[in-house]
Amino acid sequence: MKSVKIFALLLPLMFVLSGCDQVLELVNKQKANGKAVGASCRHSGRSLEDCYRRNARVAKADIYAGWKEMNEYMQAKKITEVAPPPDVKTGSLSPIAEIDLDAKASAVEEASAPVAAKTAK
Repeated sequence: MKSVKIFALLLPLMFVLSGCDQVLELVNKQKANGKAVGASCRHSGRSLEDCYRRNARVAKADIYAGWKEMNEYMQAKKITEVAPPPDVKTGSLSPIAEIDLDAKASAVEEASAPVAAKTAK
């Protein structure tokens, strides 16, 4: 009987603590994304300041950690930098971005079509 009471007390505690993994996973994912951004900046030969400016939403510490790791790796393996793609001029989008915008616009039109038909009646 005593073990049932202990189990009844531990069961809710286990459910509460199981959510901690999901929170930690989200935090670690953001950190890993920041490190990936920093590593890609280093591999393409971009400076840290340029990388910070281009990725203002990402934590600078994560970008720096990724940049530093990639720098050490590239020096150890004697890897050369890859030329970064040319900067997109303001007012013009890449073909992929234009396709993406067209798809979003058509999705909005399709979603609003039933609403417009109901209001016309």
